[in-house]
Amino acid sequence: MSKETFRFQAHRGDSAFFPENTLVSYKAALDQGYDVIEIDTKFTADNICICLHDGTYNRTCRFEDGSSFTEKTPADTLTLAEVKALDAGMFKGEEFRGTRIPTLAEALAFLKGKNVKLKMDNVFQGFTEERFEIFCSTIAEADMEDQMGFTCKTLPYFTYLAKRFPKAEMHYDGSLTPDALRVTSELARDRLTLWIPYENQSTAWFKGRKADAGFCRELHEFGKVGIWLISEVEELRTAVNDFGADIIETNGTLKPDALKLI
Repeated sequence: MSKETFRFQAHRGDSAFFPENTLVSYKAALDQGYDVIEIDTKFTADNICICLHDGTYNRTCRFEDGSSFTEKTPADTLTLAEVKALDAGMFKGEEFRGTRIPTLAEALAFLKGKNVKLKMDNVFQGFTEERFEIFCSTIAEADMEDQMGFTCKTLPYFTYLAKRFPKAEMHYDGSLTPDALRVTSELARDRLTLWIPYENQSTAWFKGRKADAGFCRELHEFGKVGIWLISEVEELRTAVNDFGADIIETNGTLKPDALKLI
């Protein structure tokens, strides 16, 4: 890793200060110089792929009058027309009133040709076969494969996407077994990033192995190394200088210009 090639990934766009997974948060990440933007996707009742992290609208969406949902509302229980009537900005602040949930196609059109890579979160692995094909077709139709990346947590999805999108970056955040390292490396060596969490409060829920210098050296034999989720300069210093990270994911609390501080 060199600081010249080191990259910052924005988690759901700049989700710390802007409404996550909206064009507003994606633009903020662009303006601030992030190298990669992570995008989460779900489906509406009428099978339109939208940008949304949670499985429901309850946390991030409000009605036009500012009121919240009173019942749990799964993503695929509302049509696109109903989704577009929701406000996806007010939960972050009144200044974001009027922000809408974008479709994946709208997000891709907005980001196409920009100096940023896009990384699709592995939530697509929970889609039905029909919806997964719509997801893949939406990306193919955008004609921006060389700007795309996919995060997979299982080898079948990794294998399929690595072959279907041979120019896309491939990211693996599943179990880092010897077999997984061999297969992912053979399929996508030059475009492979292996992800491992940093030991902090944000990743406390993760029960697997966390990043350390020795393990990251082993992973570098197979591909690039990504570290998530980092929000402090000291964590960045450790990830870069001790772990040799090639890319880190942050929610926006850590800006790309922080690299000059380490």
